[in-house]
Amino acid sequence: MTVADLRCDLCGAFLSGPPTSSTPGRGAVRFLYHPGDFLLKDDSGLMCSPCWDRTMEKLGARRMGHCCVCGIEVEHSRSVHLHESGDPMPWQLCSRHGVEFLNQLRTVEPKLDPDTLKLSGDWEH
Repeated sequence: MTVADLRCDLCGAFLSGPPTSSTPGRGAVRFLYHPGDFLLKDDSGLMCSPCWDRTMEKLGARRMGHCCVCGIEVEHSRSVHLHESGDPMPWQLCSRHGVEFLNQLRTVEPKLDPDTLKLSGDWEH
């Protein structure tokens, strides 16, 4: 995380810190994600409490070895793992839902191509 960007990865709202009784719903929730290898994690994820709550509603229950959105069976190393900071139990996402999740984050650039699951655009040239 850079100190210069303390904004929600979804809505862009400025985040002053964890939610408190005087700022309910405006605090920050730190999260990380990785492609099944914890050494490749990106731990700079940050969402405001309302966006995190909506994300958790969409994701549903955690079921190891299954996408938490559609329920299909997924391989550990071929799925996106999402953790709330400090929580060792991830939500697993299939390739399609993993790409959808990552592409909605304003800090993920370039975006992933949902058809090829590779970075899209001409960044290689």
